[in-house]
Amino acid sequence: MGEFKNKNSKDFPYLKRLEEKMEEAKDRSPKRSHMSKKYNAGASQIAKKMGEEAVEMVIASGKESDIDFLNESADVFYYFLLALHDRGFNLKDVLLILKERGRK
Repeated sequence: MGEFKNKNSKDFPYLKRLEEKMEEAKDRSPKRSHMSKKYNAGASQIAKKMGEEAVEMVIASGKESDIDFLNESADVFYYFLLALHDRGFNLKDVLLILKERGRK
């Protein structure tokens, strides 16, 4: 489990690229991309999938396997980002709110 802790954010350029891909997927044909299919299905379907994954994460959190918990967390995070981008936001928007709350 320790290998997942204390990683520098610079180690994750994938996150920036993932958000770029999410924006690009909005303009692609649903036949060309999994993300485009999700966008095409609509906000309610993205939310439904995020909810399903959240339930699976909650179940995994009560079990022994850290890797199962992390995998389910990754699924929730993916659909969370997709929902943000579907509404015209990105992760930075949420982080700015958290930063502001931390000042109170």
